[in-house]
Amino acid sequence: MPQCFFIWNNKDSRSMGVIKRGPSPIIRPEERVKHVEIPGVSGDVTETEGEDIYNPYIQTATITVVGGFRVRDVYKWLRGCGYVTFDGEPDRRQQARIIGAITLERISRNLDKYAGEVQWYCQPLKEKLNEEKVTITAHGQTAYNAGDVICKPLYKVTASASTLTFAVTGNGTPADNVIGVSGLTSGDVIWIDSQTMEVLNAARTASLTKDMSMNFPVMAPGENLFTGVGWSNIEIERRERYL
Repeated sequence: MPQCFFIWNNKDSRSMGVIKRGPSPIIRPEERVKHVEIPGVSGDVTETEGEDIYNPYIQTATITVVGGFRVRDVYKWLRGCGYVTFDGEPDRRQQARIIGAITLERISRNLDKYAGEVQWYCQPLKEKLNEEKVTITAHGQTAYNAGDVICKPLYKVTASASTLTFAVTGNGTPADNVIGVSGLTSGDVIWIDSQTMEVLNAARTASLTKDMSMNFPVMAPGENLFTGVGWSNIEIERRERYL
């Protein structure tokens, strides 16, 4: 049976002399809803905050540290916030913060082992550790979002005119899912980040956001159609997100 593990901020528990007890569960986050009681009516009405809005959750691991000399190093490592990967889904990571006290108690005098629990307050959506980029080279081509929810990609766009526009159409994308950028020269490379809502130059040292219009395009789960003018190719870092 493969050894159970977790990776916290790019450091594998196995390299720290930390043994994790039992495999990690795969948790599907709870949808964020509000239950509203209607006077004089049995039951209630469930209201959602929007599509694909989920609550954070707590993931707990029981660990054993081999060697008392490692305890302080483990304490220094298991703190703060960052990214965590659990053995249940070794190809994905999620943002998290370590919460609560970590108490490591000696459980074996001769073998010098210390055991305790670690808790992560995990953000609900996960991302792939290694995601291949895709490139669109012509109006009318498609790109696929294999994630469970809408993603907010990073686009690297090569201009072929002074003004470019492109729209993304999928099953669930907004009706106005289109962006325009002006003040360009043919051959210019720009970055359009739909997550941070920025447009940057090729070196990513200067903002071009003032030259953009409309919206930052997102990608719905499934096939997405790319249309537009004024560009020769669009390289897409999709940032697919999973429940």
